[in-house]
Amino acid sequence: MQLKTILISLLVTSAAFSFSQAQTKNVNHAKDYLKDGKIDQAKDLINEATLDSKTGGKAETWYIKGQVYDALAKKDSAQPAGLLYLDTAYAAYSKCLQIDPKYPEMLLTSYRPISNMYVTYWQAAANAFNDKDYKGAFEDFKNVKKVNDFLFGLGLGMGSKLDTMAILNIGNSAFNMGEKDTAAYYYQQLADIKYTGQSFIYKVLLSQYRDKDDQKYLAVLDEAKALFPNDKDFPDEEISYYNEKHDMNKLVQKLQEEVKKDPNDYNALLNLAITYDNMANPKNDSGQLAEVPANHDELFNNAVDTYKKAISLKPDGYAANFNLGLMYYNAAAQIGKQLGQLGSSAADQAKQTVLSKQQDTILNQATPYLEKAFQILDAKSSLDPNEMVAYKNAIAGLEGVYARQNNMDKYNELKKKLAGADSKAK
Repeated sequence: MQLKTILISLLVTSAAFSFSQAQTKNVNHAKDYLKDGKIDQAKDLINEATLDSKTGGKAETWYIKGQVYDALAKKDSAQPAGLLYLDTAYAAYSKCLQIDPKYPEMLLTSYRPISNMYVTYWQAAANAFNDKDYKGAFEDFKNVKKVNDFLFGLGLGMGSKLDTMAILNIGNSAFNMGEKDTAAYYYQQLADIKYTGQSFIYKVLLSQYRDKDDQKYLAVLDEAKALFPNDKDFPDEEISYYNEKHDMNKLVQKLQEEVKKDPNDYNALLNLAITYDNMANPKNDSGQLAEVPANHDELFNNAVDTYKKAISLKPDGYAANFNLGLMYYNAAAQIGKQLGQLGSSAADQAKQTVLSKQQDTILNQATPYLEKAFQILDAKSSLDPNEMVAYKNAIAGLEGVYARQNNMDKYNELKKKLAGADSKAK
């Protein structure tokens, strides 16, 4: 019984040895087939060899598999299978280097097979992106990054610590797929190194963080303003943010900074004037005038001065003219409300005289600006929605002024203009 056991053991060992020898031969035959261009035969043999416990643990086996699948990828480069073969080749080369980081064949070629894969993946990704196959581009650009990171990790002076172009294009592909959270993940990696190649990535990050993470939003905004000082979108975004948050003091501070930086910036002046105007004349949720602040007169005068500075820069800009005229007109309307509450007593009649004079003075201040806004907009053949609102309101305001002055010719002329205003709509 013991002899049989020994014989059986010997037979099994002999069979295993014979199988391993066969797999070693398969590796050698695969190399020969590869040299002869018989790639499919080489593939079958090398795949068998990788499954063997002995040959599958050798760096050479995986290097040959990488070469075989690299050749298959080149042969079918125009087909979808080409990139799948390339993935297998990359995995095989990686396995080779895991087993022997200094495998001679890889050292002799300076890891050229893997470097070539970087180029191949990049070309495939670029082609997919140009064909608007953003999902395919996303995967292929990720492969580009994967190869770069592997090469850099070898510590042989290849690849880069951060492949910014690969990361940018992964993000761009995700953005075009509609995966904005994924795009932001990659764009943030670029923002972390203060990447200046495209301001667009910071705009995407701001749109993603604005309603989700104020801390990240403000950090990205500060960085973007510093990196792209000439891009007006970032200060405009900041102004919009503080306006939305109703943090008026911060908003004024930011606008004042913009005006100080460029005193000839019409838009910054206009926005600052509007902010002063809104602070002097706050409105409630119903759009009605809320409680007037204690520093109303200071804010009102600041608005007047700033509107006038904007007008001096752009006399034919309707917005500053209209807003200043409207602010004066609304101030006169508030006096009108006080007049309506007066009685017939001698004291009230005396107060009426004073208030009426004040109202006339303010309406006289409003008139030239409303007239200018009307003239600018009336000269246009078509008006966008914002212009149309200003046009109609300027006419309505002027009608009130001319009616008060008993100037019925101008009043009737404007009445006709108002009736035909909608014909100017774009």
